[in-house]
Amino acid sequence: MIEVTPGIYQLPLPMINPSSGHVNAYLVQGDNEYLLIDTGWNTEEAFDSLKKQLAENDIKFKDIRQIVVTHVHPDHYGLAGRLKQLSGATLAMHHIEKGFIESRYVTMGNLLLQTERWLHINGVPPDELPKLQMASVEMAKFVAPTLPDITLYGGETISSGTFNFHVLWTPGHSPGHISLYEPSRKVLISGDHILPNITPIIGLHPQSNPNPLSDYLNSLKRVKELKVELVLPGHEHPFTGLKQRTQQIIRHHKQRNLEILRVLNTTPKTTYQIATEMTWQSDINGVRWQELNPLDKRLAVLEILAHLEAMRTTGKLDKFTANDIMHYRHT
Repeated sequence: MIEVTPGIYQLPLPMINPSSGHVNAYLVQGDNEYLLIDTGWNTEEAFDSLKKQLAENDIKFKDIRQIVVTHVHPDHYGLAGRLKQLSGATLAMHHIEKGFIESRYVTMGNLLLQTERWLHINGVPPDELPKLQMASVEMAKFVAPTLPDITLYGGETISSGTFNFHVLWTPGHSPGHISLYEPSRKVLISGDHILPNITPIIGLHPQSNPNPLSDYLNSLKRVKELKVELVLPGHEHPFTGLKQRTQQIIRHHKQRNLEILRVLNTTPKTTYQIATEMTWQSDINGVRWQELNPLDKRLAVLEILAHLEAMRTTGKLDKFTANDIMHYRHT
């Protein structure tokens, strides 16, 4: 537990895959109570790490009176239900994220059928489709699902002691993703919206908005204008230079568009075909399609689809259906 700025503590919690680093929860000091932002996976390793970090600073679970989740991906939301029960804290998240809890973590049948159809239409071959469709099912066991007490829309203020965080709706990585901005301290708790080195995954899938990449870039441009001296991200480490980092991410997506256009060249292709010809995980030196696991392959297809649809809305590409499969081509 590291005090990254007076009154705010970073709690790094283990991921289910140790090579993936850690996820950051943040504890904000109030008047004899605390606000917790994000919770980590629902694993014994993450729970024990959180419990130990709190105990070393003489903080009990019941001292946490508010929990805010930036989005309901398992590494940020997984322990929310368990911690809410132990602490009695109120839980808050964006209303869009609330709508995903049942379909993702309780009754997944309909979403799995939608995912199968989505992947098929975008060119995933029959022999690969079942693995990609089912790739995220195991994630549900790392979540203790619970509904929020407070639903957010953006524009609210969440207070803890002398801290007053403005709730910013920052869709893109997830449709109901929020970030928290403390203007008097010039601090931004960014979740997965902005990370110091890794570029957040932006994918188009059955539960996303129709153009998540444009949503993300618009959110990024709005956040860039804030007066921020310290960014506290959901992964990696706290950093400064928000404007420079947002510009880097915007350039990354422009370069990604150019790479996709080169892969398309003069031949129409499916989203899947394009994905197999791209370089992946360039933030960590890059890997080939064949080296990706099924979940990463699915994320890759959905990420390419987000880029394709964003370029289609600007007139650079169009699409057509052949044998029930969607193809993209230069206009």
